[in-house]
Amino acid sequence: MKKFHIISNPVAGKTKAKNNLELIENVFSRNGVSFQTHLSQGEKDATRIVRELTQAGETDVIAHGGDGTLHEVLNGIADPANCRLGLIPSGTGNDFAEKLALPLDPVKATELIIGGEAKDTDYLEVGGVRCMNVAGIGMDVDVLERCKRGKMKGKIKYLLSLLQSLFAFKGIKVQIEHDGETEERDVLLAAACNGSQFGGGIRICPAAEIADKKLNAVIVDCIGGKLKIIKAFLALMKGKILEYPLTKHFLCDRLKFTPATPCTVQLDGELYKELDFEVKVCGGLKFYR
Repeated sequence: MKKFHIISNPVAGKTKAKNNLELIENVFSRNGVSFQTHLSQGEKDATRIVRELTQAGETDVIAHGGDGTLHEVLNGIADPANCRLGLIPSGTGNDFAEKLALPLDPVKATELIIGGEAKDTDYLEVGGVRCMNVAGIGMDVDVLERCKRGKMKGKIKYLLSLLQSLFAFKGIKVQIEHDGETEERDVLLAAACNGSQFGGGIRICPAAEIADKKLNAVIVDCIGGKLKIIKAFLALMKGKILEYPLTKHFLCDRLKFTPATPCTVQLDGELYKELDFEVKVCGGLKFYR
């Protein structure tokens, strides 16, 4: 008999997840579906819980929270080819849920999992760490680092950090390797995308598909001074960064970004210091959607 394991982050979405949990459990109960709830207690605890469950043979895992919770759950799965993954979005941004067009209503999202089908879905692997949505270096990392230092919360905090970074970030020099080619560029940001948006709705790669066995590389050059950076920022906020003249976009199977000086990498909005940014696209994961 199938049993769902709900990995719930009680502090996701400023306690939105905590408030939604009873509603979710009621949906499982009234449908007669076997389930067990596991509350994560801090950073990386969801990864530990899922690792223990899947190593013991459990196959149906649900992330209840935001993109960070999904990231931790994905990285805990012992073998993605033997697991079915679900998401009940209750975070602040819910970027990957938006890509999948999952209901943001917790009851509807739960009903979709109970009555739905787990379909083939790609994910990325970056330096040995799994990534569901977007991986990047550059200004997006600078923004996230400012967010961590700031005292405000939610999307306002991200927007303010983005505006600060817009005027302070000076770009980084990166060596880019893909499909047997190598080049160096000064970049505002360099991203590998499975999903299409980050930062709570900023559309970095609207063209991305989550089941095509390809990763989308998006590289925005940092040349021409602050005016060009502001134009790039406006294009990004409008969801038109792929149309911006200083953007390079291509599909590939593998990709490597090597910054001239060690820097922090972001995966699904989580920060990793000096992680080797060699990325490949992986299949085999089944996702309820």
